[in-house]
Amino acid sequence: MKGLGKIIALILSFLGLSSKATANKKAKVKKIDKQVKKIKVAKKTVNKKMSKVKKEQKKVSKPRKRKKIKDAESFLKDFAKKWSTH
Repeated sequence: MKGLGKIIALILSFLGLSSKATANKKAKVKKIDKQVKKIKVAKKTVNKKMSKVKKEQKKVSKPRKRKKIKDAESFLKDFAKKWSTH
């Protein structure tokens, strides 16, 4: 009986140690997961900012189409019409 009790106690102690080890591993994994989550959030915000900047760059880089000026007289008439209505 005593031998059987010792064997059971030994088995339980191994199980107890293994559960402590897994708890430590789980804690380490949780810390790493939290860091990964923070990095993912930071990455999303950076990507959003980059996409906004790229959109702004595209808007700026598009050249404005200008009318070809045939003669100065017609240009000045059109210019006067534009500014008289404002």
